[in-house]
Amino acid sequence: MAAPHPEDSDEDAALAIWGSIPEPILLIAADGFVLRGNDRFASAFGHVIRPKSEKKLTDIFSNSTEFFQQALRDWLGTREPLPKIFQQSGQNGVSTSLRVEGWRTQYGDRAAVILRFFQGNPSIDRFIELTTLVDTLNNECARRARIEDELRSLLGQLNAVNNMRDLIMAQLSHDLRTPLNAVLGMSEFILSEPFGKMNPRYNDYVNDIKLSGEILLEQVNSALSMTEDTDILDRTKDLLADLSDCLDSCHRVASPIAQRRGIDLLVPTNIRAPRIRAEKTLVKQILMNLIGNATKHIEEGGHIKVDVDWQMGSDLNVSVIDDGPGIDPEKLEALLRSNSRDAYATNKTGFGMGLYLTSRSAEAIGARISIDSAPGKGTIATMTIPAAMLDMSTL
Repeated sequence: MAAPHPEDSDEDAALAIWGSIPEPILLIAADGFVLRGNDRFASAFGHVIRPKSEKKLTDIFSNSTEFFQQALRDWLGTREPLPKIFQQSGQNGVSTSLRVEGWRTQYGDRAAVILRFFQGNPSIDRFIELTTLVDTLNNECARRARIEDELRSLLGQLNAVNNMRDLIMAQLSHDLRTPLNAVLGMSEFILSEPFGKMNPRYNDYVNDIKLSGEILLEQVNSALSMTEDTDILDRTKDLLADLSDCLDSCHRVASPIAQRRGIDLLVPTNIRAPRIRAEKTLVKQILMNLIGNATKHIEEGGHIKVDVDWQMGSDLNVSVIDDGPGIDPEKLEALLRSNSRDAYATNKTGFGMGLYLTSRSAEAIGARISIDSAPGKGTIATMTIPAAMLDMSTL
């Protein structure tokens, strides 16, 4: 239907028709000039459109110029209402979503477009809100996909590093154990006196070489084991370790060194305690590390005592007690959580990772290590074996 033309009909009748329309209405010429507008448009948008106005549509909606230039071309091509959505900025700077429908009409002999505005349409606002949420979700999905790609790349690099570590540790194990085993083997060969009786002093020296080699081999085995946690777990099977045998072995290795340094080492024998559900080698390594640490850092003339405390139904505690220089509590805390060098009060050289490695080994078999120490008051290092790890049937 053609738009009412005041020049072809009664002016009052034409204006009455425009005034009866509830929505804001504009009549736009094909060149973009505004021909007519009703009162509702004037009240809604603050623009009174007078006959023969020189205003253009883009003058009224200056912040949406490109939108209306394209939309006007689209509306001139249809006789059916064609809806579009645009953002209108208010005086407070807040944008409002507006829907406008336009279609081609005739204004006298001129092509024109009628525009009908729907202000504050909730469905339109909700549509724009949902569209924004969808865009945000798509951006978040893309961001997470990038993160997953980065994590996969890092995982590949980590696997490569782990593989390289395994190769290095295998080579290190060979490089360290081979000469140590040769030293131990030759020591045993010499002690067998294949070429005749040796001077007792030489015999003592060879025994010291053999015992020192055994201690070093124990430390090497402990260090290498701690770099491969999975190997430790595989080795910690449902085996039984006899505490008396483990302590006897440790005493045979540590006693000559303690005697040479003038240290009194007291280790109990014939212990009445259940066997431990753990691999014997690991239990012995843990005890050897505790005794070895005390032996290395105690002054000549000092005392080391191994104490075993167990009652039926309770945990088994094995403590290594020394009257050495002790450890500062702050340094002790650092030692138990990192592989730094043992920060004992005296400037003794040593393996440097004893407490950390011992604690990790104990955790691997299900036990725990606790240290009670203070400068000048000695040290008590205790391995606590939970009652659940004790085989009561072996008593």
